[in-house]
Amino acid sequence: MENATKPQKRDKSLVPLSREHHFSLLFCWKLRQGLKNGADLEVMRAYVRYFWKSILQPHCAEEEWVLGRLLPKNNYMRQRLEEEHRLLQALIELVEEGSKMNRDLFRVLEQDLVDHVRWEERDLFPYLQAEVRPDELELTGKILEHRHTVHTDDFTPDFWVRPAKAK
Repeated sequence: MENATKPQKRDKSLVPLSREHHFSLLFCWKLRQGLKNGADLEVMRAYVRYFWKSILQPHCAEEEWVLGRLLPKNNYMRQRLEEEHRLLQALIELVEEGSKMNRDLFRVLEQDLVDHVRWEERDLFPYLQAEVRPDELELTGKILEHRHTVHTDDFTPDFWVRPAKAK
């Protein structure tokens, strides 16, 4: 039997960010399905651009704002988060350029984003919950409540859905 990762109790101040991770994982699933189903790479590229501008870029900015409040600039967890965000942005820029529209670039983006989200959920957030004073975490959560915008992913067309076969 495989070792399953237990769900972790998330401090309520981090819940808005944690919920958005679901959108990122769904984004990755859609990319995988699109590749599997032979979707048009230009449509997928448009989706990557849409998702970055509408959901992922604002999410990354919020996370960096939260860590800027809670951790010193030289903290290794903060540095890793910021570096991974820059790497994701660089990958997205490569996809947006479309110079070499190959399927591998989408796969790398999908895998790197999944790995990043898993790291945040399994390592970064538990670290914050253990290292940051509860009152600081609570205050940050209250401020985040006021500045957080709930995002929706309503991109069309649904390139990740396998077209129905004609009868």
